[in-house]
Amino acid sequence: MRLLLDEMFSPVVAAELRSRGHDVVAIKENAEWRATSDPDVVSLARREHRAIVTKNVRDFRPPHAELVASGGEGHAGMVFVPASVPGITATTGQLVAALEAKLVEYPADEDLANGETWT
Repeated sequence: MRLLLDEMFSPVVAAELRSRGHDVVAIKENAEWRATSDPDVVSLARREHRAIVTKNVRDFRPPHAELVASGGEGHAGMVFVPASVPGITATTGQLVAALEAKLVEYPADEDLANGETWT
């Protein structure tokens, strides 16, 4: 599975996962992607065949349902992180470990296609 980290996540998380051999990019790593609307994040993830990692369940769950409904265009998956998980540097290692576990659980690009999971 390939990941796209929503903008609430540090590029440090993406860099650490890449150093472990995973294909992960963060919105904050690309100046053109910063401040991208949620629908555009979904479009970007679909174009790049990446599962979205986000804490923003409220805004990403509706497009998930729409994309997987009968006749929907589908997507590469969504990984939801509980809002209670702090986004501070002290917990970066915990987030990296949780995401790496998901990458191991869903190794192929299509393993989480049209699905969702939680860290």
